[in-house]
Amino acid sequence: MSFILRRISTTKTGKQIIRDQALPGDTITLGRDGTNIIHIADLAVNPQHATISSGDGRHVRVQASEGLGFDFNGRTVDAADIDSAAGAELRFGGHRLTIAREGEAIILLVERIDELSQSSKDVDEVKAFSLAGVMPGKRMGAWTFGILVLLAFLIGPIWAWHSFKGVDERPQGYHADTAWSSGPLSSAHASLKNDCQSCHVEPFVAVTDKACVGCHTGEHKAMSMAHANAPTAMLLAARHPPGVGERILKGFADTFNRPQGRCVDCHTEHEGAGPMPATPQKFCADCHDGMKARLINAGFKPTVADAADFGTSHPEFRPLVRTAPGAKPVRAMPGSKPVDHDGLKFPHDVHLQATGGVARMAASFRGRYDFGKKLECQNCHRPEADGVRIKPVEMERDCAMCHSLAFETVGGVTRTLRHGEPDQVVADLFAYYRSTPPTRPLQLGGMERRRPGAYAEGQVYNIYFREVAVRPNRAEDAVRAVFSKGGACYDCHTIVPPASGNNWRVVPVDQTQRYLAKGWFDHDAHKETECADCHTAAPGSKAATDLLIPGLRQCRDCHVGETGARLVKVETATESPCAMCHEYHSDGGKPWMPARQRKVNSAAITNKPLRAIYGVSMVTGSPGRGLYDVTWRTPALHGARRGG
Repeated sequence: MSFILRRISTTKTGKQIIRDQALPGDTITLGRDGTNIIHIADLAVNPQHATISSGDGRHVRVQASEGLGFDFNGRTVDAADIDSAAGAELRFGGHRLTIAREGEAIILLVERIDELSQSSKDVDEVKAFSLAGVMPGKRMGAWTFGILVLLAFLIGPIWAWHSFKGVDERPQGYHADTAWSSGPLSSAHASLKNDCQSCHVEPFVAVTDKACVGCHTGEHKAMSMAHANAPTAMLLAARHPPGVGERILKGFADTFNRPQGRCVDCHTEHEGAGPMPATPQKFCADCHDGMKARLINAGFKPTVADAADFGTSHPEFRPLVRTAPGAKPVRAMPGSKPVDHDGLKFPHDVHLQATGGVARMAASFRGRYDFGKKLECQNCHRPEADGVRIKPVEMERDCAMCHSLAFETVGGVTRTLRHGEPDQVVADLFAYYRSTPPTRPLQLGGMERRRPGAYAEGQVYNIYFREVAVRPNRAEDAVRAVFSKGGACYDCHTIVPPASGNNWRVVPVDQTQRYLAKGWFDHDAHKETECADCHTAAPGSKAATDLLIPGLRQCRDCHVGETGARLVKVETATESPCAMCHEYHSDGGKPWMPARQRKVNSAAITNKPLRAIYGVSMVTGSPGRGLYDVTWRTPALHGARRGG
């Protein structure tokens, strides 16, 4: 014996859908509570209204459980015995329960016959049992919510902006237009926290370059000449063809008056407190990846090679070199073996030998000049105070301890030739030979044995006076010896002999301080690395004209692309986007450092300097490293620190 619950649903078109469900057991509960087997959601039905049972599988007994009964054949009863074969109809509130028999099963058919229950006070049961019954309607809620959003995020911000548009600095507290801010300002603009109008000059108008240039006059004037002087058509031709998404975004930008190429395209703000994030590599690669072919197709002459990622696609370095003594620096040609004539003659291999005369001399000076068993690179090449670049080699500081220019000792004081002044060297040597007598011959000493006779006596004196007579001419020989092969000047410098009445001349020494003018290199950031690890050709160099700066291959031993892309195996990889070495504004400043090398030690900054102060600089990072130099110019500019 089993009960089958049959439900009939009617679609909007009038079609009926019948669903049968077998009910367990021989006793069925019916009521408004959801725990009943037959659940009737009607306020006219008690939570536990009635039970339906059958003992023999044919006869059914319906018994009301609480005060309310049910309708049976038109009258209200509390209990009823029904033969399922004959069938019967019962009514519980607005629902009808029909009992019938099909085969061995008792069918319980539940149908709703009234749209509204009289006990629910003409309220639809869906509303009666949901929040919709006590809440305002959907239309009213939508209008209310829309008005609140309009007040909070449009009218309120506009009112706040209008209220403080003539104020230099807003008072502390909440301002409605902060709801439009996507995040806090970077540390470079932290002082503008309460001065929104300094950048957002007009409502509903994107930040313009004019607002930026109002403070950053120096950076705007120092914009990279490769971009500032390029025709607009050339800059547009260099960009990669836009995709579908980029064209859609450009359409939105044009619609809302957001022109491309503004300062904020690179220098994004409201990205969070701390240093302003570096320009992503994609911004550079959008033009420089495959730019050469695009420029040629557009009829322009490309001046730089293609570059997309330092780890995989980057041209070889082109350092500044002097192709001849005294020539102006020019960029080395691609694929060539560059030489650099700086006016010096210097064999690195001799000075870096572990054995030999130079090593022995260095060891002898160990106590005085802090040398080791041999000369090291840092004994002659010393970093500047900030650690960025290497100081030019100086004779008096770096060479004189081994290469002496002494030529006379008077009373325990050593006289030396003037370094760097060839005319003075000539004058000093002539003065020396003309003002001092020759060395007294030994024959004139009192203990010297002499041959008897006046001739011997006269011969000795003749030797001395002959030397006195010819001594001034010996000055010319001394000068010639100094400037000729084997002389003090010739071994280190390029000498030009006298011609057309000119004196001896030394080609000026002009040591290049920044070979990679288009990129930045910081020696202090590499102080844990041995010099020879990068300058691999130095120990074997036999001429000063050899260019010993590292090439692209040496840098890729550690540096990989922004996303870690690489062509060679790297043990400790340093992700290196374009902004690490290159700058868009050619002010010579340090571009950017990776997050793992960045230190956030923010100093106080003000845009209201004292009368005697013309600029207040904030440095984010340790003072020795000088990371993120930001200068407030009121009214003059700091000179940017150069490096490379």
